[in-house]
Amino acid sequence: MSEEAEVLEFEDGAPITSYLEVDDPSESNLELANRLIERLSPENRGALREMISKKGSFGGGLVTLMVVFWWLAVYSATDNLDVGISKFFGFNFSEVALIVIGLALIASILKDFSRELGLLVPSFISGGMVIFSALYVFEPLINGLWSNDFDLNEGLFRTFRLAILWVGVTIGAKLLVDSALLMWLKQFCDAKGIDIQSKNQEPQQEMSEDTDVLTELL
Repeated sequence: MSEEAEVLEFEDGAPITSYLEVDDPSESNLELANRLIERLSPENRGALREMISKKGSFGGGLVTLMVVFWWLAVYSATDNLDVGISKFFGFNFSEVALIVIGLALIASILKDFSRELGLLVPSFISGGMVIFSALYVFEPLINGLWSNDFDLNEGLFRTFRLAILWVGVTIGAKLLVDSALLMWLKQFCDAKGIDIQSKNQEPQQEMSEDTDVLTELL
């Protein structure tokens, strides 16, 4: 098959340049690469390494911080774990906190991958996990309002700690997924010889040429 140079333009103006066969079987991979570049906006192929490292370190650090937070603020706290047992499968507060961490981690991973890959089942599972996470997070607050297990302040304090775990792990997992997708993008670009061009690259080049002209005139 003959090869032809193909330049794909994105909505933000950043093109990806590649040499592909007309009936390349990896067209779906190229579309995925396009979506990742549109969403994550790497300046060029060389910037992918820094983005992978930064997002991976921040994501891993945030998830680890949430585990430490669970250890200090839930497991080692003075809560009476025999009080306020969850109505959903009978878990105590410490177990519920661990479940929230697990659900947030898996739900965020499934959601991000299903969005990029266009898969229905992972998105469906992720939605169910989000609902269960929300039920576990707000259940102590509801118990504090309508139950004799503990007062409103205790219910609010428990919900506050669970919400921190939920949000923190969700953000950390999203960063880890972005890091993994960027790693795939780097490997794909290296294998296919794809060059990522920043939308600011051409204006900067024109500015440099204008500067050179002015220098010669002066």
